[in-house]
Amino acid sequence: MNSTSDLSPDNVLKRAQTLWEKGKHKQAHDICAQSLRSNPSHGPLLYFFAGVLEAMGNEFGALKHLEFACKAPDPQNRYFLDLAKLLIKRNMNLEAQNVLNIAMKRDPADTEIQAQLASILILNGFFDQGTRLFSHALSQSPSDWKKWNLFAYSVANSKRPAQALELYDRALETASDTSKVTLVPSPHDLANILVNKADHLKTIGDKKGCEATIRAAIGHSRYFTRAWLELASLKAFEDDDFAAVEKMIRSEKSKLSKTDLQHLHYALGLAYMTRGDGKTAMDHYFTANRYQREQIDYNEESTLGFLKKLPDFFTPESIARNTLRETGDEQQFIFIVGMPRSGSSLLEQILDSHTDAFGVGEIRTLPNLLKRAYGDAFPSLPAHEKLLADPKRLAMFAKAYRDEVLRMLPPEAIRDGNPPRYIVDKMLGNFVSVGLIAMAFPNSKIIHSRRDPLDTGFSCFTHFFGDGHKYLCDLREIGHFYLAYRDLMTHWEKTLHPDQLITIDYEKVIADLDHEARRLINFLDLEWQDACLRFYDNKREVRTHSALEVRQPVYQSSVERWRPYQKELAPLIEALGIKPD
Repeated sequence: MNSTSDLSPDNVLKRAQTLWEKGKHKQAHDICAQSLRSNPSHGPLLYFFAGVLEAMGNEFGALKHLEFACKAPDPQNRYFLDLAKLLIKRNMNLEAQNVLNIAMKRDPADTEIQAQLASILILNGFFDQGTRLFSHALSQSPSDWKKWNLFAYSVANSKRPAQALELYDRALETASDTSKVTLVPSPHDLANILVNKADHLKTIGDKKGCEATIRAAIGHSRYFTRAWLELASLKAFEDDDFAAVEKMIRSEKSKLSKTDLQHLHYALGLAYMTRGDGKTAMDHYFTANRYQREQIDYNEESTLGFLKKLPDFFTPESIARNTLRETGDEQQFIFIVGMPRSGSSLLEQILDSHTDAFGVGEIRTLPNLLKRAYGDAFPSLPAHEKLLADPKRLAMFAKAYRDEVLRMLPPEAIRDGNPPRYIVDKMLGNFVSVGLIAMAFPNSKIIHSRRDPLDTGFSCFTHFFGDGHKYLCDLREIGHFYLAYRDLMTHWEKTLHPDQLITIDYEKVIADLDHEARRLINFLDLEWQDACLRFYDNKREVRTHSALEVRQPVYQSSVERWRPYQKELAPLIEALGIKPD
């Protein structure tokens, strides 16, 4: 490689862009890295290099270089916007809000910054401030369909989603009026708005409206592959749909990305499974998971090692020694933890049907605050023991969690000026933080949602997860992770008091709903309410893979679903060390 020492950063940038366009990604990376050693404050080169790093899978490096670009002389607004977007992608919403606040102070007239800040304000629980800022931004650019779509998406994913459908319709209406828009939307753009709208219809239980909206999206662009996946999730595939998707894969593969192919194979897997052709379905699931595995960087040794070390930090003695004292007046929570596809949505729906509990869904508040208060990879280092024994830090962590979650509550959750006795947090991955939860919220409750390991693994493998569950696209890796999760939960069950942690088995709930629901309500020290057995009548929004299932009475068909596929699931069975009877 030729030296870049004789080139200005601007010329290095031009050369790197040319190399990147020609597919010479490593060369583009290397000349940027070399030039930045001598020119570490060149904003445009830092910004471009951040994009290179993100495209090559190094999101952490991209984040750092975007931060450097924002601190460079004369930074551009897009640096701040892209930094905020990457922070949001990494579920660092409050950090994104801070970045956009800085950008807003620099250029308060930029409507793109206004809209992005308004969006994150809404998602972070500052609903009124966000909607006011959106209204201001849209008064300056009323024909900007992208901002209307972002407004709709933000409201739909907030705890006050009533206005979302109206906003999606406004986005579609604006995008369709090509005489007024500055940027004419592509068929792909229109399909994206429609699928976003369909997602919201699904969360509120409108299956018929959801299907009609998805088919409208496919009508605009059959290459918007997420629409096919959504259609299959509704169990609405028809003969023409099978033919269309199979033709795309067979004869138009060159037009599709790996993510597109992943979506289409997942769609066919689910559609064939719904039709009863499990053999063909499994072929497509294996292909879909292979495409997904090729696109992620999963370090199994590091992940399992982290889980294995957690009991060393959270011994019974350390938890007892460092637990905060509560007066009893504090807001209390129910944390549902466990593996994905373990029946947790059913438990949340039962609880949310009780007047003294309110479900806020799978929120990332606790893991985000954990990272902010204690740093990455906590706890895994000897120095973390000192942090764990810091009562002021733990108290600040607990207060920040309470403040953020209470801010998310919609008006209907507040009765006579008071929040519900319990707020239900269903972020299942919080099983890694049970020890810290027990220390920070000693009067709160933890529910371990557990399901048969083979049914859990099979269901995880046959569902599309696009949100960071890196271990779910390889049967052997699923098995290894399940064992590590099981061992950690065994430690928590032995360490915590029975009044604080309960394990609920999905199979027992299905077999005897009345007994298990009463056992659950009794654990929470609440009075029994018959509405808990009519959970399927609950009209709240459900934002999980089980959004439609939990609107039905319990059914037995989800038990031992793995049995017909014992041969295909051999790697999972072997990894789990199970000998099926």
